[in-house]
Amino acid sequence: MNKSYFIAPFLLLLVFSAFYGVHRGGLKEREAAQAAQVEAALKAKNDAELVARKTAMSEAIAAAEQRKKDKDAKELKDKTEKEARQLAVDARDKAFREQERSAKQIDRLTKDIEVEKAAIAKLASTRKEAETEKSFLLDFVTKSQTNVQALQGLLTKLNTPPPPIPVPVK
Repeated sequence: MNKSYFIAPFLLLLVFSAFYGVHRGGLKEREAAQAAQVEAALKAKNDAELVARKTAMSEAIAAAEQRKKDKDAKELKDKTEKEARQLAVDARDKAFREQERSAKQIDRLTKDIEVEKAAIAKLASTRKEAETEKSFLLDFVTKSQTNVQALQGLLTKLNTPPPPIPVPVK
């Protein structure tokens, strides 16, 4: 019995050692394979991340360049629209100033026309009065010349001695 207590655990120890040795050798290989597999997966993951990062960076750079181009195009468009708007505002202001100037000139000329019409009306009435006075004077001159001739005739009659009156002889 004493031997069985010693042999059985010893046999079990030998069986365990054999299994342990086999297992241990395979375990190292399996751990190495698993470590290699994990390392390969990690390397593949890192490579994929690196490729994705490079792709993302190139896409980000392309997007930034596109945004910059869009921004420049928008600034150029805004600048041209602003210049066009300013030109339109300047043209509108110029047209407004021209309209105001024309309106003032029209008002001034209208007032001048009214003044000139009044002057023409005054000259027409003065001319009419002058023509009336001229016709009166011509009429008057004609009558006065007739009166002068009549008076000269009368004066001549008065200045001529009367003819002698014949005295009847008796």
